[in-house]
Amino acid sequence: MKDIWRAVRQATGAGARDDIAKTENSPLDSASTSHARESGRTNPHNTWAARTFQANQADPTLACHRIWKDLPELHVAPKFKVDRSIAVFASGSCFAREVEDALVDLGFPVATHCDALFHSAPLMHEGHLNPGARPRAYLNRYNSMSMLDEFRHLLGAAPELEKGLLTYALDRGSAADLHYTQSLRQVDSSTTLQRRQRVREHLGPLVRQCKLFVITLGMAECWYDAAADRYLNNTPGPRVMAAYGDRLAVHLTRFDQHRQALQDLHALLSSVHGDDFRLVITVSPVPLERTFLAQDVITTNSYSKSMLRAVAQEFACSHANVDYFPSYELVNYAAPQTAWAWDYRHVTPELVGHIMSLFKTHYVA
Repeated sequence: MKDIWRAVRQATGAGARDDIAKTENSPLDSASTSHARESGRTNPHNTWAARTFQANQADPTLACHRIWKDLPELHVAPKFKVDRSIAVFASGSCFAREVEDALVDLGFPVATHCDALFHSAPLMHEGHLNPGARPRAYLNRYNSMSMLDEFRHLLGAAPELEKGLLTYALDRGSAADLHYTQSLRQVDSSTTLQRRQRVREHLGPLVRQCKLFVITLGMAECWYDAAADRYLNNTPGPRVMAAYGDRLAVHLTRFDQHRQALQDLHALLSSVHGDDFRLVITVSPVPLERTFLAQDVITTNSYSKSMLRAVAQEFACSHANVDYFPSYELVNYAAPQTAWAWDYRHVTPELVGHIMSLFKTHYVA
């Protein structure tokens, strides 16, 4: 403990901003007493509420007045700026698809905004199977470990996925692919692998071209295949559970699992781009649809989001080219009646537009 304190004191002895070595035993941020007192005097966003009713009502800059509004106001201090000409690759759950739409509206070339890929075989999207879903919902990523597997797959570093790992042969000649979502009609095993190949051929080269990656963390309750020693991207359906249930289980995953997956993903992107890329990470505000554990879905969702939010913070603090963007907070601290669509799971277009206008203000050069 003395060694940790000595390192903190040495790191915070001077400098306008108190940077410290990012080790597992050091705090994510730190300020010396003088800088903490200076921040207390000069930071206009440092107070939640005043201690008296009169003072509270008189100060609109207090956090309690900047939230629970149709369009909440949060201070953002970005690490970097990006130009609209930079190609973007987005990965995450359905909220990531919302972000893609908004980035296209802002004028960015977005590699994963690729609905046209699903207009022909073998990836033909049939709208009646998932009414209202974007065709590219097939690409949704719901957990960090599966996200890492997909980037490895796209870059040709996952031959086990190319050979069919996480595909499950079913009756009537069909197969379930639980490395992707179940938004397309099930087909035979051969066509299932053709789909994977088509996605890799299209998006793999684009991973190498894109220099801005936007990653949205989704959930911590994940299905696991013990035989494959892999986390599935998607929840297995009843037919898969009936046929393969002895090797499948649902896990409430831990902080270190997600942190390690993200660190491995950063290393993978660094092997392609060196330091020449930027990564913006956030947490999807979309809550867990249902839990398979013996607890209230609200409790499971609260653990998932709070844990992933902490993972995102630590990951961003570990790398100069990674930054956390608070879209999660902008949704959850908005007025509920205007933040959520009819199902109280998906975010309204108006709030997504507000979130991305803040992204434009702070991140776009």
